[in-house]
Amino acid sequence: MRQFLISFAFLLIVAFTQAQTADELYNQGLALKKDNKSREALEKFRQAIKLSPDDKNIRYEMAWCQNDLKDYRGAVENLRILKKAGSTVPKVYFESGYAYEKLEKSDSALLDYKRCLELKPDYAGVYKRLGYMAYDKDDNAGAIVHFKKHIELSTTEITDYLFWYRKGFCENATKDYQAAILSLEKSKNSKSDYLNTHLELGYACMKLKRDEEAINHYKKAIEIDPKDHVGYNGIGEVYRDNKKDYAEAMSWYKKTLAFNSTERKANYGVGYCLNSTEKYGDAISYLKQAIASEPEYTAAYVEIGYSYYMTSNNSEALTYLKKAMSLSATNENSRYYAALVYIKQGEKSQAQQIADELKKLNADKGSRIQAKIDAM
Repeated sequence: MRQFLISFAFLLIVAFTQAQTADELYNQGLALKKDNKSREALEKFRQAIKLSPDDKNIRYEMAWCQNDLKDYRGAVENLRILKKAGSTVPKVYFESGYAYEKLEKSDSALLDYKRCLELKPDYAGVYKRLGYMAYDKDDNAGAIVHFKKHIELSTTEITDYLFWYRKGFCENATKDYQAAILSLEKSKNSKSDYLNTHLELGYACMKLKRDEEAINHYKKAIEIDPKDHVGYNGIGEVYRDNKKDYAEAMSWYKKTLAFNSTERKANYGVGYCLNSTEKYGDAISYLKQAIASEPEYTAAYVEIGYSYYMTSNNSEALTYLKKAMSLSATNENSRYYAALVYIKQGEKSQAQQIADELKKLNADKGSRIQAKIDAM
């Protein structure tokens, strides 16, 4: 009996020592995690879980580190164990949703995020992730709804430059340019050298006709990356669309073409400006290159169709304008110019068919074409 008690006491001491050791390893892991040393922290948690396999906190921290280290499959496995055990801890489902999101398993991610919100409706981070998922799917309006909810529920100042950039991007995409500027300025304040923030700020300012601000933002983008063509094209667009200074616009587009001769928007921009200055023949080669770079570039087909129309090459004009119409059922200019070609050729029935389509898209343009048809 005495021997049994001694053995039992020894086992208790061993168990207590192991528990202590697991706790020590766990605490060491937490300290390393706090210092942003996820790899070292994960090793401590792995050692700890061997000593205490049922410890839910250790397993969660392992999964957190695995997510941080982009071992999403490993994170899923650890979190699945916790979920099977009936966990009601919201962050378990958040981390699981995040891992599934990164593995591009959207349905599983959404289920976990939904469960997280059931357990904790004010879990702000979920709305940020839902916003990012919508952003990745080009659901800009949906993303904004989630981003606003994230802001509403956040208890601390949001300083994540990428969050504010994505919100601003979505606001630009939905034509809420004033809101976009507010979001993008916050992104810039958190990270002043993020190229895309300056590009989006330039775009928003251009759309609001705040031309000098737009140019300055685009110039800052060029300063950050002189080989990124978007800044040069952006300044070209300000001069082309807002200032109607086609010579200056072309000078900026040609800066892009100096290091990327096939870039579609710069070629289109030069072609557009040449058409606008009645150099229709010169525009054609640039517009052909724009189409070669993007075979479904509707605007380029319209513009080159116009070039051919203005140089009396009606057959080529119709070829390109018909292609534009086939690419876009709502493009007005392709139909307007095609109708003009048919009128010029005396083909009244074809012109009327196009006019009828155009009236549904733009009553004013349709009525102008109709007047020309009636005068035939």
